[in-house]
Amino acid sequence: MYFLRREGFPFLKAADMAGFGVALGLAWGRMGCFLAGCCFGVEHHGPLAAYFPPWSPASEAQFKAHKLHSESFAALPVHPTQLYESIGCLVIALAAYAVVTPRKRYDGQVFLFFLVTYSVLRALIEVLRNDDRGGLLGLSTSQLISVLITVAAIPASRYFRARAESIRRFRDTPPTVG
Repeated sequence: MYFLRREGFPFLKAADMAGFGVALGLAWGRMGCFLAGCCFGVEHHGPLAAYFPPWSPASEAQFKAHKLHSESFAALPVHPTQLYESIGCLVIALAAYAVVTPRKRYDGQVFLFFLVTYSVLRALIEVLRNDDRGGLLGLSTSQLISVLITVAAIPASRYFRARAESIRRFRDTPPTVG
């Protein structure tokens, strides 16, 4: 924020540029989660199942849930929620860059698109996750944050759109001589 202010660069324009960059960063980060074995999903025996090695976070959690006799056993197959989120973030980044950015009507629109689509993606993936994440009211912490972000994006979008229209009208008004 300091740098943007110092350079006179509008914050919402910078946020729009971050809209697809952050999604790309999250995609890479979730691949790291997959390699680390954290953020794993519920047990799943389908063709997309992932198998984690002994002493992985998945095998430790399954041992604590009495599904394995020892943490030294390989984990039962689980949904690779890390890869689902990684692919979802790549799709969000591509859509933000190739679809929303060229058609944006106001500054902040690309970033709001990212926030809402990522929130929906994250809330849906949380249903398939099985690691301990805390929660309240039957929702995980991430689902609660996703709901708050999505709800907050509605008035933010209206405000940014109205602000852009006001600026356009001001610029299009000829100066009065008098």
